[in-house]
Amino acid sequence: MIPLVDTHVHLFAGRDDGPSTMEEAVAMCRMLASEGARSAAALAHQNKTYPENTPDALRAACADLDAILKAEKIPLTVLPTAEVMAASDLVDQWVAGQLLSVADLKQFLLVEQPHGIFLDLRPLARALRPHGVRIIVAHAERYQELLFDTAAVEELIRLGCLIQVTSGGLTRPGSGSAEAALKDWIRRGMVHLLGSDGHGLDRRPPRLREGHRVIARWTDEQTADRIGGIWGSAVMQGRPVNPPMPKPKVKSWFAKLTGG
Repeated sequence: MIPLVDTHVHLFAGRDDGPSTMEEAVAMCRMLASEGARSAAALAHQNKTYPENTPDALRAACADLDAILKAEKIPLTVLPTAEVMAASDLVDQWVAGQLLSVADLKQFLLVEQPHGIFLDLRPLARALRPHGVRIIVAHAERYQELLFDTAAVEELIRLGCLIQVTSGGLTRPGSGSAEAALKDWIRRGMVHLLGSDGHGLDRRPPRLREGHRVIARWTDEQTADRIGGIWGSAVMQGRPVNPPMPKPKVKSWFAKLTGG
C-alpha cells in the first residue's frame, strides 16, 4: 500500500464541530499517521455558522498545527483547506477572496451540500471554471440525489469535478442498495478521492486504511492506490489531475435480453 492521503479531515481545534483541543487534534494526526497517511487536507467548515473561519484564520490554525507536528516528529504533512458550503453566491464568495481552496493552491474547492437541502452543483462547476477552479464534491456518497443518479455524477466529472467518498461510507454503507451503488461508482471509475471526514478521536475518528482495503477488494490494489493516495497527492501538490471519464455501465444479462 502506498502512502495514503486524507483529503477531508477536521483538525483545527475549536473552530467547528471537529476536535475541541489542540491535544485531540494532534492525537488525530498520530492516528492518521498510524493508518498510513502522510498528508492531509486539514480543514474546518466555512459557512455562515462559523463566520470567524476566514482564509487567514484557517491558514494560521494550520501553521500552528504543523509546527507542533514537526516538533513532535509526527510524520504527517497538513495543508490548509476549508469545507465550503454550496450556495448560489459561491462564485461571488470566491472572487471576493472569502473562501480557502484545497491546500491553498486556488485550484480546487471542497464543496458540501447545505444541511437538509440538495443543490445542483453543475451550474457552480461551470461558473467556477473560468476562474481556474474546480469542485471536489465532499463525501458524495451521502447524497441520495447523487448516489442513485449516475448520469448527474458523470456530468459533474465532465465539468472537471472530482468525486470524494469517505472511508466510513465504504465500510459502513448503510444499506444493500447503497453498497451496490458505491461498488458501481468505484468499478466504473466515478470516485477519485478518499477522505476520513474525521472529527475527533471518538466521534468519526480519522480512519482511512479500511476504506482503501474495501476499494481494493471491489476492484484491485492499483485502483485503491489511485483513489487512496495518488490523485489526492496530486491535488495537494498542485499537479495535474485529469482522471478518465467513467466506464459505460454494464447491462445485466436480463436487461440485454429484454432490451432494457
